[in-house]
Amino acid sequence: MSSNIDIPDLQKRIDGNGAARPVILRHIGDIVAENREPDWLIHKIIERNVLAVLAGPRGTFKSFIALDWSMRMALEGHAGVILSGEGAGLDRRVAAWINTHRESTDLADVPLVALERPLNLTAIAEMMALVDAIKGLPQEPAFIVVDTFSKFSTGLDENDNGEVAAFLSGLSEHLREDLHCTVLLVAHSGHGDVQRPRGASSLMSNPDAEYIVSRPDPQGFTVTVTRERFKDAPAMPPLAYEAKVIDLGRLDRYGDPVTSLALITADAPPLSARGKGRNQAKVIIALKEWTRSHPTESHITSMDIRGICKNQGLARNRIGEVLESFVAQQIISPAVGGYSLHSENL
Repeated sequence: MSSNIDIPDLQKRIDGNGAARPVILRHIGDIVAENREPDWLIHKIIERNVLAVLAGPRGTFKSFIALDWSMRMALEGHAGVILSGEGAGLDRRVAAWINTHRESTDLADVPLVALERPLNLTAIAEMMALVDAIKGLPQEPAFIVVDTFSKFSTGLDENDNGEVAAFLSGLSEHLREDLHCTVLLVAHSGHGDVQRPRGASSLMSNPDAEYIVSRPDPQGFTVTVTRERFKDAPAMPPLAYEAKVIDLGRLDRYGDPVTSLALITADAPPLSARGKGRNQAKVIIALKEWTRSHPTESHITSMDIRGICKNQGLARNRIGEVLESFVAQQIISPAVGGYSLHSENL
């Protein structure tokens, strides 16, 4: 039976034999002389050898975005691994993507493999089994997609900063560092549950890059992706995708057409007109005051923003309406554990 990784064990940096890794100190001049440049897997979107989080509320097509990026990276010759915790449907999603974007592609030539079941990556035995399987592949991967956080962290308390940080440390050490590849972790966020921001704050602060997905119109099929943080790179202009239903050209055993979704590049949805409601106006004034008292912060937790709304006299059922309106107006955008606050739009 697999034993869970203790937090201190996850945070140790050890090699496969249990010996301490060598400490190599280099002269700063030698480091600067290397003239390092970003090594992009997708140009100006995602870089090689980073730990990244792709987060957004449920229903924002995060898995389809991760698949779209995976297919594009693989077709550029970057081998990859998809860990699909949900499993069912991956075949149809890949077929829909190929039919939409690269119909002439022979999938046998695409350097992309997948696991279609969850693993408990907090258990050292299962993590090592995964690493061994990846090392046995004919081509070293340039990226690994973990979809989703909850499916691959059984038993982890998402409210516990230490446990979340340890999990990310394990992904970084055993996958990113030992396998020299990018790890893209898909995670749910922005659900408005005030009981979860503590754990999520570690999910935000530890990765090299954070991509936030939002769906301005819950009834629409267009989503946007913003990169909230990415090492030394400048902010990324928002990406927009539209989900299209793709007929795969066959019938199931019930005689119904087999379909799936594929994402195509779209124009970012226009900003909604600024609401004039009294509740919105009161919260905007309070948010301006919050930004003045927190000049270096661009993230506000679910608990804090709901507390601001409550202090302005908003009833519980009105808080959700105001926050949805602010997301549509791009005053805030869903982030892990709360929202990114775009003070320039206040």
